[in-house]
This record gives sequence, structure tokens and C-alpha cells, in this order.
Amino acid sequence: MDDATTIPGRNPNAGDRPVAPGSRDARTVAGQASATGVPGAATWVPAQPRGGRVGDRALVRTHRLPRVRVVDRDEFLLGAAAGRAVTHVGFADAGMRGVARRDGRWLHARLATVARGLVGVDIDADGVAEARAAGYEAHLVDCGDPADIARAAIRPAELLVVGEVIERVDDVGVFLDGLRALTAPAGTMIVTTTNAFRLMNVAATLTGRELAHPGDVSRYSWYTFVNVLERHSWRVVSFHPYESSEYEARGGARLALAAERAARRFAPFLASGLIAVCRQALPAG
Repeated sequence: MDDATTIPGRNPNAGDRPVAPGSRDARTVAGQASATGVPGAATWVPAQPRGGRVGDRALVRTHRLPRVRVVDRDEFLLGAAAGRAVTHVGFADAGMRGVARRDGRWLHARLATVARGLVGVDIDADGVAEARAAGYEAHLVDCGDPADIARAAIRPAELLVVGEVIERVDDVGVFLDGLRALTAPAGTMIVTTTNAFRLMNVAATLTGRELAHPGDVSRYSWYTFVNVLERHSWRVVSFHPYESSEYEARGGARLALAAERAARRFAPFLASGLIAVCRQALPAG
């Protein structure tokens, strides 16, 4: 076992060699808005080869985590959306819609205040109907169905925001492939998801419990998140753990949340969620 960062399959020049931070096979994105389309983004993510077959390598390896900066999820997304044509997948936020709208924290409404144009996409029929009634452009689309995406005829966006959806999708590969049709060739996709290794999850496990949304079918870490995106031709150009400064816990969870926020100073991958900023990968050859 070694601790070099190795992700199965996509950089044809790297072959089976481990990719170490700072090597010429690693991509370094140094805080330039021109590189990621997101102000202040700065991180390292590994170059990826194309394979990933069981038996290529040892079944379990350690992977060195990159140096990253923890960000506030909503503020990061608002900064990325400013002045751009945005499509927001999963905008209805079914589980929190009533609370978020009442408190003025509904992300879709906040995006509308900064984006040059905003389109909502969701499989929640009630949420789409409510949004249309409120004056938003909204489409009832299953992004796991290429034919459904084609029927919607939505103009490809400069920025595609996919917030807390990927962990609730049964066929992630088909879903990620379908999102390419919603993103302009030179556009950016930002995917956010909860963190499998957030400190509150660990704390809950120690008490014999598990924290999960009723609709969740998968959990992602840094490695698995980057891996699945790049296997489906999305090039990850920036990566951040995130916290939500507006989320407040009650009771015993408050102490765990406070510890999680304190821990991010020395262990950022204990934060509550993960953000991947992606571009469409160029076809091979």
C-alpha cells in the first residue's frame, strides 16, 4: 500500500503510475477565475486515467487528500452564478422548500437575484408547478432520461448547478452523461453533495445512528466523487469541502456541528459537504 494519490483510469500519459501532488501529472488550479470560472477557486485535483477495472491494482489503496479551502456552499454558488446564464437541476428542494422559502433561504430564489438568466429543472411536479406560478422558468425533466432532456429543448447553460441530487440518483452514470446536454461546450457544471465522512456522520455512528436523507441511495467522498465524474467525461477543475453557515442544529447535534466547524481548520474533509467544479472533457484524439 502506498499513500500516493492514484485514481483508476483517465490520463493516458500517466499509465498506472501513482499521481502525487505537485507532479507534472497533477493539475494545479491556482485561484484564477479564468481557469475555473469561479472567483477565488484554488485546489489540486488528480489527473485521471481511463480504465478503473477491478484487478488493475490492489483492491484498497490510500489516497493523499489535496489541500483545499472550505467554503460556504450558497455563497460559493452565488458567486459562480453572478452574471451568467444558469440552469439549476434539483431546484425545487422538495424536503426543505417550505422552510427555505419562509426564511428567505431558498437557493433558487437567491440565484435569480444574481444570474443573468435562470432555468429550473426538477422531477418534483408540485415544485415545478409552484415555481411557474411564481414566475420562474421551470421544467419537469428526468435528467436520467436522455429523451426527456431532448424533449424539454432547454438551451445549454453557461453554468449548470446540480445541488444535492447525485446522492439520490439510481443510475449515476446515465444521469451525468445526460447533464452534458444541459451545459454549453465551454460551460461549467458545479455539483454539490453531502460528505460521506463529515464529522457529524462519525459522531452519529458512535451513538448507534446514521444521518441520511430518506431519498439518499449513495454517499460520496473526495475520491469517489471525482472518480465518478471523470469516468463520465467531466473534468474536475476545482474542488472544495463546504459548510452552510445558515444551518443550525438543535439539541445534542449542536455540539457535534460546532465541533465539525472547528475541525475544518485542520481537517477540511470532515466538513458537511463537497463541491466539484467541472468542465466537459475533450474527446480523446
